[in-house]
Amino acid sequence: MNLDKNESLRTVFITGAGKRLGLKLTQFYLNLGWRVIAHFNSNNELEQKNSLTYHSIQANLDDKKAVEQLAEEILSLGWKVDLMIHNASCFFPDTKEDDSWQTLSKMMNVHVAAPQYLTMQLLPIFADKANVVAITDIYADLPNERFASYCASKSGLQNLMLSLAQRLAPKYRVNVIQPGPIQFLPEHQAEYREKVLSQSLLRKELGYQAIIDAVQYLAHAEAVTGSVMRVDGGRFVANKYEQSFI
Repeated sequence: MNLDKNESLRTVFITGAGKRLGLKLTQFYLNLGWRVIAHFNSNNELEQKNSLTYHSIQANLDDKKAVEQLAEEILSLGWKVDLMIHNASCFFPDTKEDDSWQTLSKMMNVHVAAPQYLTMQLLPIFADKANVVAITDIYADLPNERFASYCASKSGLQNLMLSLAQRLAPKYRVNVIQPGPIQFLPEHQAEYREKVLSQSLLRKELGYQAIIDAVQYLAHAEAVTGSVMRVDGGRFVANKYEQSFI
């Protein structure tokens, strides 16, 4: 199912591309004139039909067979991949009522197993100097008892990507972005927003563009691989003590 033999176009593959950050990344690269392969789980907010520059694929990354079929469909397109962005994520707290085995399994499948499988399966169609960017979280390095499964799986994704940076060098580059308070949801109340922003140095909502800028930097920084870039407004290093420099 080779849709286009034009090898001059650059191609990005984005997981979790149906909404929020993934949607913004998709729109950004389409506007740049790139071809976009957009994975989504259940809802794709971009109302655009598949074409010579855009191809969307639904797949549940918690389902091994669905991930295998996703890789097969991408390979069948015949497009060389210049940039792979592992953005897909599932985020919910652990609770005493949840089956902890099932919760952690889902998190690990979506955040670790699927990215590893997709990266390795799509290597044959990587373009020269292709690179991979994974979106983790500042909590990959910070424990959080309420979101233990989420944090553990994001930490696993981060370590996986650093290992792949070793494995794929020097031919391909692999880097990680750790977002902080990027974009609040509509249901987030003012009190919550104020509390979160007070925990960062810049004390402002950064917006999706901050992550897009970081992805672009890593995509073009040919000397950078195996790095972890925090885009968190300084939240990771914010003063956690009730004291200040006078």
